[in-house]
Amino acid sequence: MSAAGTATDRTDEARNRRLRRTLLAWWDAGHNDLPWRGRTDSYGIWISEAMAQQTRLAVVAPAWERFLKRFPDIESLAVANEDEVLALWSGLGYYSRARSLHRAARTLHASGATQFPTSWEEALSLPGVGDYTAAAVLSIAHQKPYAAVDGNVTRVLSRLDRLGVADHKREPYAGRAQTLLHPKRPGDWNEALMELGETHCRPRNPDCPACPWRSDCTAHQDGVVEQHPPPKARRKITREGIRVELIRDSESRLLLQKGNFQALPHLWLPPIQSIPAPLSRGDFRHAIVHRVFEVHVITREVTSRRLQKELRKDSDTAECRIFTPAELQSIGRSSLLTKSLRQAGWA
Repeated sequence: MSAAGTATDRTDEARNRRLRRTLLAWWDAGHNDLPWRGRTDSYGIWISEAMAQQTRLAVVAPAWERFLKRFPDIESLAVANEDEVLALWSGLGYYSRARSLHRAARTLHASGATQFPTSWEEALSLPGVGDYTAAAVLSIAHQKPYAAVDGNVTRVLSRLDRLGVADHKREPYAGRAQTLLHPKRPGDWNEALMELGETHCRPRNPDCPACPWRSDCTAHQDGVVEQHPPPKARRKITREGIRVELIRDSESRLLLQKGNFQALPHLWLPPIQSIPAPLSRGDFRHAIVHRVFEVHVITREVTSRRLQKELRKDSDTAECRIFTPAELQSIGRSSLLTKSLRQAGWA
């Protein structure tokens, strides 16, 4: 290696040491008081990481406490029925995460495990557990040297070193995160880096003056913070129309189906029909990933006998049930159902 190369390596490592020192000093001086912070059991940390993906921490914190109160360990989660799990997931969205979490808990319970795995390979073998979740849980709960790279970390690193769009292997972000990882405090390091992105290095209106890395951030120095990370190619948004039919009897019992609406196949919803183009503006819009639905709500109040006939009529195409108002509180509820009930004045 040339003398110039050696000097560059020394300069890079000196910068890395400075970045580690300043970020952990910022972290140690005070950080968000979240209910799972300071825990060492991998189960509670796992639940928090599963919930926090693509969801704001302000929404996650109360949901996490409710979930842990009902499912305090892997066994209680594993033996629960799916509807109860989805009910306690309500409000977090991305319900496939809850179903994967439930399946993973059953897998662990069947093997006799009472905690999240301690090895990388075992963790990745679980349903719904990818590189990010495995790295976050193993580093925070067991101090394993794995860098966790989520959207917050990607944004911070993109601005720190003016990095481009990630490839299919998450490079250069995965590699850069690993070179920065604090070897003795990997859990604190991962949490600190994620919190920096959540609180200071925000997507819009970043708080650069308060950032501990402002003097080392190349995007800040070059005045191009808002240009990082570079935008990805946007997925085309499709627009569709649906008619939601709310049917209840005089006792406010509501007919719901599961499996009829393929965009949300595992949740209880009213009967839903597609509306062919051309689309008219609905009562409200509901977005599911890249699909935007124009939702038209119609209501029918029928006798209890008629409600039973409606139940039998649709049972050959979907799982159907009649729910009392109290029972509605104990099932997984998409916001599509909540907004439809509110639109009808039945909430």
